[in-house]
Amino acid sequence: MEALKQTSSTAKPVSIAVCVITCLRPDGLHRLLEGLAAQQFTKNARPNIQIVVVDNDAEGSAQSVCEKFTAKHDLRLDYDIEKQRGIPFARNHAVDMAKDNVDFIAIIDDDEVPTKNWLDELMVAQKEFEADILTGPVDPHFMEPTADWLHNFFGSGNLPNGQNLLHNYGYAYTSNLLAKAELFQHLRFDERFAVTGAEDTHLFMQVFDKGYKAVWANNALVTEWLPASRTNLRWLWQRAYSRGNRFAFCELARNRALRTKIQRLAKGGFRLMQGVGIAIISVGRRSMFVRGVQTACLGAGMITGSFGVEYQEYKRIHRV
Repeated sequence: MEALKQTSSTAKPVSIAVCVITCLRPDGLHRLLEGLAAQQFTKNARPNIQIVVVDNDAEGSAQSVCEKFTAKHDLRLDYDIEKQRGIPFARNHAVDMAKDNVDFIAIIDDDEVPTKNWLDELMVAQKEFEADILTGPVDPHFMEPTADWLHNFFGSGNLPNGQNLLHNYGYAYTSNLLAKAELFQHLRFDERFAVTGAEDTHLFMQVFDKGYKAVWANNALVTEWLPASRTNLRWLWQRAYSRGNRFAFCELARNRALRTKIQRLAKGGFRLMQGVGIAIISVGRRSMFVRGVQTACLGAGMITGSFGVEYQEYKRIHRV
């Protein structure tokens, strides 16, 4: 399939809906909203920006944060509640509120803050590479002092600007995303991944299957605020296990053939043995040992996921 048709640049300004889901993170949501209010545009005409906040707390605890924001800033903010707990339910709700009325959908998480030129750089990359969907780097911000050697285990890393994610990366995340709104007329976040995560991985699998053009925008940076509960070895290893587990679930949701299950089991077994081997030979090399255990946990998650054992990572909310 060819890339979706380019949005017209004539007459009215480009319109972007920034879709945010939140749950019991008032401080994080406040930081994010202030970051969106501070967006600057030096390379593009300023777009019409609509902020959509969907609260996944049935009690509506984020409403007061949104009301204070709209009283302070001259920006449109639409707020609603998604009572059914789970990331894909809230993401679909947010996208559905905006997709018919804007040119682009941007997605960012409530534990992140965008740089001032975040949207500007996403728009530049979208035009330059004629992309249907883009994602960019996420750098860590440690909320409490963290050992220097641990810093390299956080953040997304970076890729060359415009790199094709289908051919060179294979997956992407919704923590920093811009997509043509019409794409969501054909795609939805899979609600089977309500508490496991991976709804973004599964969405990108659909993006690639349908032939849309997905690229990396290396200048569109956001920072992720990390509490102490997520800056330790236990969390790193659990996260690696979770990533392997949900990737296996995504592949099996995409294709339930026995061959797919066998391939994922084989890959998981290889990663498990590889990680154990690295850990064994890493005497005196702390970072290498941690990487080895991460790889082993990734493989273990692939194996358990292939057998239908589900790791529910998002039952716990990390306050930021």
